[in-house]
Amino acid sequence: MVRYAAPKFTNGTMLTVVRRGTANDRNWEGDYETPTESTHQIGPCDMKWLTDTEDNSTGELLQRLAQITAPLGSDVLATDGIRVPGITEDFVIDGAVRMTPNPFTGWATGVRFRIAKDGGSGIRQR
Repeated sequence: MVRYAAPKFTNGTMLTVVRRGTANDRNWEGDYETPTESTHQIGPCDMKWLTDTEDNSTGELLQRLAQITAPLGSDVLATDGIRVPGITEDFVIDGAVRMTPNPFTGWATGVRFRIAKDGGSGIRQR
């Protein structure tokens, strides 16, 4: 059986993962227990913009959605925020963080997730 090496995106984007609080714990009011944030970088990542549009039905609302493939072993949780270089607002992770191996070979290209941002708040409406 042939085992291929994991792909390396040498010219990819370095992303900053923002983890708030102690494992993102919240109190009974919904506020973070420890409001300080810790950051670390992952990458280089493959980033494909899926949507970069405006919704003008109820005002000007910028909508952005991108698919990220990070190297295997990247420390990312579904509750983390993501900072993209050159964009001032934080993105949220839309959906789950997955490592999906090929069912025939078992080879995985990396950790995949989507990041999204709607409007000025940066919160994805689910």
